[in-house]
Amino acid sequence: IEWTLVTQFNGTSTFALDASGATVRTWTGAAAGASVGYLRPDGSLVRPCVYAAGTLNGAARGGRIQVFAADGTLQHDLILASATSQQHHDVRPLPNGNILCIAWDTRTIAEQQAAGRSSATAVLWSEQLVELHPTGPSTYTVAWQWKVWDHLIQDATPGIATYGVVADHPERIDLNYGPAASPVDWIHMNSIDYSPERDEIVVSSRSWNEVWVIDHSTTTAQAASHAGGTRGRGGDLLYRWGNPAASRRGTTADRTFYVCHSATFVDAGLPGAGNIMVFNNGDRTGATNDWSQVVELAPPRDAAGSYVVPATGPFGPTVPTWSVGGPGGFFGGPTQCGAFRTRANTTLVTLANSGTLFEVDAAGRTIASQVLGVNVARVPRYRLVNGLWVGP
Repeated sequence: IEWTLVTQFNGTSTFALDASGATVRTWTGAAAGASVGYLRPDGSLVRPCVYAAGTLNGAARGGRIQVFAADGTLQHDLILASATSQQHHDVRPLPNGNILCIAWDTRTIAEQQAAGRSSATAVLWSEQLVELHPTGPSTYTVAWQWKVWDHLIQDATPGIATYGVVADHPERIDLNYGPAASPVDWIHMNSIDYSPERDEIVVSSRSWNEVWVIDHSTTTAQAASHAGGTRGRGGDLLYRWGNPAASRRGTTADRTFYVCHSATFVDAGLPGAGNIMVFNNGDRTGATNDWSQVVELAPPRDAAGSYVVPATGPFGPTVPTWSVGGPGGFFGGPTQCGAFRTRANTTLVTLANSGTLFEVDAAGRTIASQVLGVNVARVPRYRLVNGLWVGP
């Protein structure tokens, strides 16, 4: 049995399609989806959705995570929203039953100036990753946390802890890199995935046109520092790719991503396990040269499994190990979109601007296509194996 899972932006439902395209299961949530609903192995569903009372009203706002038990009953209804923080976009169920979330982390003008931001004129929406441990129908504790604000570098204000040569620290985040497209929602993370084999997290940033990898083996205290964890780097970035200009390791000519979404690790048991797959929206300057692409990256790692950090220049690889899409090909628009690798080693690609889902084989040939007729970010597929649902 295989289910393809569709979570609506323009409705309150998540529904499962079988191999024939028929709807075989429907879950009705409290509000429109914020991003993707995910099945757990036991058949329970984790679904992020809009929290109407949330005060941070940005793109793909969420703030509410509903967990439905395998029998469809609502098990948890969790609110992650305050005046200074709110879940948005994607979440990720973890093997331990917890839920990883992306959340805004607002910073005042005074906080920005104290950290060395040279153009602090309004509240800045930074980012954090929060791991929720549900404790009751509407309660949870925070099991782990990571914040961008703990890993800054800047060269505008000497004499403070964040000061340094930006290009010498690609593991940190340049406080004064500020894409004009999002002066408030500074980083605009939009997807998150987890590798249980490596205990690492990958996220994508729309504004920075990059993917970042972070060590999850740290404690929260280590995640706020530059040491500790399996890789010994604390919460500093282990890897980044897509736009070397953001770390002063390249120029605009070296840029690959033009808006990116849907960063995922290729799962164990599939070719390229541990590689990173990303949807490059390809929203280039102008109106006539846009085209999208799904790329698979094989990050260079040393014998110990750590990412190779070059002394100068951008992180490798120079080119993706696999891709589909190119000039004159498909274009999903400037928002969401995405791709998931399936257990059959095919790739499901979702184009948000047309609500189209298509499937390609390892050679990039389209083997199936359908118009979903709903507004959707991206669509995962699950297979029932020995009584457990297995998927991305």
